Formats: sequence, structure tokens, C-alpha cells
Amino acid sequence: MGMTEKSVNSVSPAQTGAEPLDLDLQLRKAKSGDSQAFGAIYDRYAARIFNFVSHLAGSRQDAEDITQEAFFLAYRSLKNLRDHAHFEQWLYKIARNEIYKNQRKTKSRPDSLDDADKGILQILKSADPAGNPENRLLSGELGKKIRAIFKSLPMQYKETLVLATLQGLSYQEISGILGRSLSSVKTDVYRARLIISEKMRKYSSL
Repeated sequence: MGMTEKSVNSVSPAQTGAEPLDLDLQLRKAKSGDSQAFGAIYDRYAARIFNFVSHLAGSRQDAEDITQEAFFLAYRSLKNLRDHAHFEQWLYKIARNEIYKNQRKTKSRPDSLDDADKGILQILKSADPAGNPENRLLSGELGKKIRAIFKSLPMQYKETLVLATLQGLSYQEISGILGRSLSSVKTDVYRARLIISEKMRKYSSL
């Protein structure tokens, strides 16, 4: 299978959760060289991985490229995956590594989070429940402020917040993906929400 030829845009939200997937069976088939089996796995997880990457990458194009590369690397490295039950965590780790590699290559390029505004809004709602981000987002100036607040967070806060708030993963799952302790993950999510809430309150009081 030409993994680099498969388009993330071809995966609809319905595809990612509608039909049950015997993951263990498909992984065993894929390990034996069945590209169609890995295609089924791709269809199940591509949109979810892309959603994670798009909130941390510099642009939509970067997010698409990183997602494609993550699946390509996963396909090539399947023999190294021993516990099939941990496939999703393993896939997130690969995508996360590709995000960091991409950032090192594109450090001088300005970021754009326009494609992630809805996701950032969800994060802000979780961090600032008393506010009214839907109405405030209508302001062009506020839109810039929202993106600036999110982009100003340290990367470790951004990735834990995206995984917890947008991806809906448990702290235990996030701990496995990031290779950090459970308490560290919980602390990062708490601190990220605290920073966002404080900065939004300061902005609202201007």
C-alpha cells in the first residue's frame, strides 16, 4: 500500500468510529504484509491522529504531512509493536515525535492556528467556564488573542491539554503516550488551564 498516497481528507468522522474493528486481527494481518488490513487501521485512526496533530503543528498542510508520515512510519515499524492493546498509544507517540521533528525544521516559519480555532475554543471553555468565549470569538481582535494565548503555552502544556480536552483521553492514557508520570500529566493540565483562565480574565477586564 502506498501509505503516502492515502489522503487524510478522505477520512470522515463517521468512518473513525462507526464500524467495529478487530484491531488485533488487522494488526496481525498487517504484520504479515496485508496492506488492506493496515488500510482499515488507517481509516479507523487517521482523523483522530490528524485532529491531535493539527492543534500542535504550524499549519493544516504540516498537520496533513505529519499525519501521513506518522502512519507511514507506523506501517514500517509494526514488527516492533509487541502489545497490540497499546497500538493507539504507540501511534500517538510516533505522531508526537514527528511534530517535534517538524518544529525543529520550521522554527523560523510563523505559526498559524486558524484551522484549530474550534478546538482552541473548546479548551478555553474548559478553562474559563464562567466566560462566554462564543460571543467573544466574534471579535477579530479576540480571535488573535485566543491564538496568542494558546501558542504562548509551553509545548508540554499544549500537548497534554489537547490530549485531555480535545482527544478525550484519560490521564493514564496520556501518561503512556508522553512517557511521563500520572501526577506530572495531571499537574500540566491543571497549570495549562490555570494560565489560560488567568490570561482570559486579564484580557476581559481591559
